[in-house]
Amino acid sequence: MPGRHLSLTWPQNHELVETLHGDVLPQLCQAAAGQEFLREAPLNIVIAAGRPGHAGAIRGARERYVCMEAGHAAQNIHLQAVAMGLGSAPIGAFDDEQVHAALKLPDEHWPLYIIPVGYPAE
Repeated sequence: MPGRHLSLTWPQNHELVETLHGDVLPQLCQAAAGQEFLREAPLNIVIAAGRPGHAGAIRGARERYVCMEAGHAAQNIHLQAVAMGLGSAPIGAFDDEQVHAALKLPDEHWPLYIIPVGYPAE
């Protein structure tokens, strides 16, 4: 449904809650260097994590684990998409601050990946 944006709460809750309503696809597309297929995908998953240097963020050697876990989560999303007959693409080329602003993410979160999911082109 265009204009509806949901955010995953803490994993232990296993629930989605609406955190933002409105069409942010133009801003998301612009933030991702104009990659138009983001606008066409029925679903865009944004993986975000604690911002480095922010109070409460993981520091030091463990900070890299956040990126590794984001990669693992992204891989599972891609594998599940294929299993469902869908296509997906990992997008890392985007302006962090623009995505942060477009999605109105909390200050302590920063975007790591955008994953558009949809039906592959024929």
